[in-house]
Amino acid sequence: MINTIISSSALILIILAIRFAFKGKINPMVQYGLWSLVALRLVFFSWLTLYPVESPLSVMNIATNTAETMRGASSVVQVIAGNAEAGTIDNAVLIMDNVRTGVMTSGDGISPAAAIDWQLVIMIVWAVGTIALGLWLILVNRRFGKQLFENRRFLISVKAGNKGEFDFDGKTLRHKGVVVEKIKLLPVYVVEGLDSPCLMSYKREEAIYVTSDVAMDKEKLRYAIIHELFHYKHHDLIWSIVRGGLLAFYWFNPLVWVAAVMSKRDCELACDYAVIKEIGEEDRLTYGKTLVNLISQREQKNNVLCMATTMYGSASGIKERVTMIASNNKMKVTTLVAVLLVVALSVGCTFTVPVTNNSKDLSSEEKTEIGAFAAKWADAFSQRDARTINELCENEELYLNIGGITENGEYWMGLSSPWPWNKDYVIDIVDLSTIDIYYYFRTSSPTVYAAKESITIKKIEGEYKAIGDSWKHFDKIESKADFEEAYKHGFPDFTEFAAAYQLQADGDANYNRARKGIIENPVTAAIDQLNLAGAKTEVIYQDTNKKRAKVAFVWNDGKVTVNLIQPMFTDESGVNRPATIWIVVTK
Repeated sequence: MINTIISSSALILIILAIRFAFKGKINPMVQYGLWSLVALRLVFFSWLTLYPVESPLSVMNIATNTAETMRGASSVVQVIAGNAEAGTIDNAVLIMDNVRTGVMTSGDGISPAAAIDWQLVIMIVWAVGTIALGLWLILVNRRFGKQLFENRRFLISVKAGNKGEFDFDGKTLRHKGVVVEKIKLLPVYVVEGLDSPCLMSYKREEAIYVTSDVAMDKEKLRYAIIHELFHYKHHDLIWSIVRGGLLAFYWFNPLVWVAAVMSKRDCELACDYAVIKEIGEEDRLTYGKTLVNLISQREQKNNVLCMATTMYGSASGIKERVTMIASNNKMKVTTLVAVLLVVALSVGCTFTVPVTNNSKDLSSEEKTEIGAFAAKWADAFSQRDARTINELCENEELYLNIGGITENGEYWMGLSSPWPWNKDYVIDIVDLSTIDIYYYFRTSSPTVYAAKESITIKKIEGEYKAIGDSWKHFDKIESKADFEEAYKHGFPDFTEFAAAYQLQADGDANYNRARKGIIENPVTAAIDQLNLAGAKTEVIYQDTNKKRAKVAFVWNDGKVTVNLIQPMFTDESGVNRPATIWIVVTK
């Protein structure tokens, strides 16, 4: 969702810039069509999340780099460990991680805001706003539709959908030479007190509504009906429903409101353009003068929420429409090409996500050098070799975000537990300047949780040095995205804990009885070993004979499956026997 908000906001700003830069030079139909890109970006946020397209042009690169820069400048790891006092940047990173992952953090010196469940707060506020605006949207349009329905008086029917001149025969306003059987009839009603003509769908009837003074003037009536017929032809009633729905869903984003207002204005410009092509050059100025009289300038606070194609307009909006009609400029090929190029670039920037792995672009020599640096760093971290970590950092300031120095000059780092043991890590070279190291932190319980260290590196005087360091801990996994990130390279080898787990299950103490109930059930065993939370669970199958099971975990953003086995293990007496506990395995 954050990706959609940032990318769609950038796209809206780009389209507004196009309108400003090419004002009066773009075909109004093209200008109106640009807003369909915004609608697509907002509508397909879920599809683009499930099937992301990576691009170095993505605007999300800026957001990601900004977040990583903040993380690199923070001391979050030391703050969480209690070895440093939280500063402004540290608290900002903790709150940012809270919003993104739902992981709450509390402690001495840490902002109370980091301990709030911001995902829940945001979800509640969003849901209340969406429901409230959705209900208001329905109320406004039902009230307007009811007003039209109760005060209308049938005038004529029109044939919708053909080109040519209109001819009034006393009963219908139609195009000359039309095949009536192939053309849909649209009723035209007169409504007393209506501010301006409009096209509206109410009780499954699409109809044109005009004011009484328009009904008494044949020229005004002709132009009003042609205008509304083109709204019908452009399917603007459908687009107004899409616009209203997106406003209700993204009510919190002011740029979406701006897009709604401007797209409605461009809808009218496109309609005026189509009318001019229909009536011909000779009637262009007459139509423009009539249009000024038809448009209501009365303030309508709910106009953007109205599903009807009402002719309301601000002074600037009316001026833009009249200028377009008066000038009637044709779009140059060079302008069209320029707009298409900007649009193509915009799609590449806003319908994509950052490239996650550029290691394939590295030379074998670069991979070897960076791999050696990463291995040396990971080994030193696993062994708590603080002096080596300090040597691999660009400066001591960066090291002090990771470890510390005692009064007698001794370097130190880390807690006694949990900690990654026995080189229990996987190195992922992201690109020339970034390394991700996935560690499996362990305790003697035994308990395991994953953590990802992202190191920014730079070659200084022929050697790679760390210039930034940030962490993401997965001590509680509450989404499919976190699961896939934490266990990107598979699960740790839990089979080496089989004897310890079985000993817990076989014990008589209250603790052991509680553990027995957890690790002898495949669902709770997987939750316990992988630190899962907040997922709906489903046992896909469980075969005690084959000693295998598969469990599904479902979060709001997707579903994952976990395989488990009941392994053979060697007990304290040296006997090899089958376990009654379940162990998570990668395959």
